[in-house]
Amino acid sequence: MSDSKPRDVQVLPIATNTKIIRARSWSRLRFEIEYALERGTTSNCYLIEGDKTAIIDPPAESFTEIYLEALQQTLNLKKLDYVILGHFSPNRVPTLKAVLELAPQITFVCSVLGASNLRAAFPDDALNILVMRGKETLDLGKGHVLKFLPIPSPRWPEGLCTYDQQTQILYTDKLFGAHICGDEVFDDNWEAFKEDQRYYYNCLMAPQAPHVEAALEKISDLQVRMYAVAHGPLVRTSLIELTKAYGEWSRSQRDREISVALLYASAYGNTATLAQAIALGLTKGGVAVQSINCEFATPDEIQAAVEKSDGFIIGSPTIGGHAPTPIHTALGIVLKVGDNSKIAGVFGSYGWSGEAFDLIEGKLRDAGYRFGFETLKVKFKPDDVTLKFCEEVGTDFAQGLKKARKVRVPQQAATPTEQAVGRIVGSVCVITAKQGEVSTGMLGAWVSQATFNPPGLTVAIAKDRAIESLMYPGGKFALNILPEGNHVDYMKHFRKNFAPGEDRFANFGTTVADNGCTVLTDALAYVECSVSQRLECGDHWVVYATVDNGKLIQPDALTAINHRKTGTHY
Repeated sequence: MSDSKPRDVQVLPIATNTKIIRARSWSRLRFEIEYALERGTTSNCYLIEGDKTAIIDPPAESFTEIYLEALQQTLNLKKLDYVILGHFSPNRVPTLKAVLELAPQITFVCSVLGASNLRAAFPDDALNILVMRGKETLDLGKGHVLKFLPIPSPRWPEGLCTYDQQTQILYTDKLFGAHICGDEVFDDNWEAFKEDQRYYYNCLMAPQAPHVEAALEKISDLQVRMYAVAHGPLVRTSLIELTKAYGEWSRSQRDREISVALLYASAYGNTATLAQAIALGLTKGGVAVQSINCEFATPDEIQAAVEKSDGFIIGSPTIGGHAPTPIHTALGIVLKVGDNSKIAGVFGSYGWSGEAFDLIEGKLRDAGYRFGFETLKVKFKPDDVTLKFCEEVGTDFAQGLKKARKVRVPQQAATPTEQAVGRIVGSVCVITAKQGEVSTGMLGAWVSQATFNPPGLTVAIAKDRAIESLMYPGGKFALNILPEGNHVDYMKHFRKNFAPGEDRFANFGTTVADNGCTVLTDALAYVECSVSQRLECGDHWVVYATVDNGKLIQPDALTAINHRKTGTHY
């Protein structure tokens, strides 16, 4: 999306007496992992006008000014009765304050924890608050009777869904969303959004899959014709398919053999952002993640998660030179459980010191725990490179757990089928990708031309590869085709396990392609590509890309070929 395109607000009717007030950002909104595809986002607010009037989920402060202008053109704020909050976030407070100043008569509608957060954010105001625990309804008149479903999760412990019986719209807040900005208000072109919805799920929902399953169970009895989501297009065409997909994705997380307890607390949101990036890496690495926000979890929940896990990771901010009380509690529980056969990890953000990390690491080391990675300390707010590093740390941690779990068995002779599959050969290539300041590469031999017009190719990428998260539709990469003769060094180098953040190209001559990706100067040829589609295929993603540009560097050289004896490995 173009950074030069200004933010704006759409106001459109979506059902009887119901409008969407849709604030749009065409460029990336924040440095958080769920925004990494850089397709912009929308922040969706909804207006229901019965005999009484309610708005649902006003946007964050980055949209306050243009949102208020659109809201005032749409509604006489003196007639606004309710502001319903699907979740509470500190970055929403400026918008809520602005609305409250213009409409002091409003009543906030939220969950129990949402009410506590509101009172803390408005200590000098006598707020009108309706707390919804799950059995109450709110009658706005003209048939709009609202039902409320608390859907707490580690990331949003104050989560609340709202259901309008009149329009059969379920206001899902964070569930079923996608960070994508466009002119499409609805998901009628669903195929174009599938990858964005899956990426959003992987980033935000996979680490809290049990809570997603609980939410799906709560909404299963409702007659729903539309999901009014917080971000991205409203879901109506793919409602059944996406609901089913959320269930399947969540079950696949739950059924994984190896699990990691990810325990954290976050003072300003930075440690939570790091936790989210690590969780994405763990998920890519094939392990189940049980995300535990220690500020809201009970000691029994923390203990159960640690006891069930094969490894655990603790994330903490440093506040006044100390770890916050919930982290001290969680650390005490870990030490009480006392199973130092589990692999541990420590991470967090800090401003001026960082004593919390030393405390946690020291206590675990003294108790005999081994660490899956060096303690990760991030100063202030993480940037894209740091988030990618965190993702790779999570994937490495997962791979280490899986390797430790494997029982060494005598190598079996390849079956006739495996031998036959192994005779499929591919050219030896190095695939490089770049997005913003993040650059990476991998060895690829599962590459094939796929189309003549437009010229296109397919690449198969294992799900746990670092490059995978850069290979979404719209992403750019370069395919370096290696010549016979000097390809062996490249194969040895790119087959090794890289440390998180390690420069893949440090020992090789490189230049830069027009699309910004790395080109190896020893390559026989290279082509610059744009990702068009991707298909989930077992343990790999198959990416289809169109070729934008290319160059033959060594006309007389022969393409290096990867010969295999079995189809069970590269």
